[in-house]
Amino acid sequence: MKQLCADLRQFAIEIRQLGFSLNGGVGERECLDLSERMLAAVNQAEARMASAKSTPLFAAAAEGSVARAGSGFGEMTWVCM
Repeated sequence: MKQLCADLRQFAIEIRQLGFSLNGGVGERECLDLSERMLAAVNQAEARMASAKSTPLFAAAAEGSVARAGSGFGEMTWVCM
């Protein structure tokens, strides 16, 4: 996920540069708007990742803990990574 965010941030910068280099400003506004939306999406994803890392479930998964839940139909095991 970190690599995806880094790639998207770099693509947004490249689109912004492309927008500034277009002849006569044709499409400049569209490129700048797209770049802004991409950067906003990256910032939201990074904020979600940061908040998820502070949750107990994420911390347990990072430590390799496995959660088990019993039910009337057997036992279910899951690991969140």
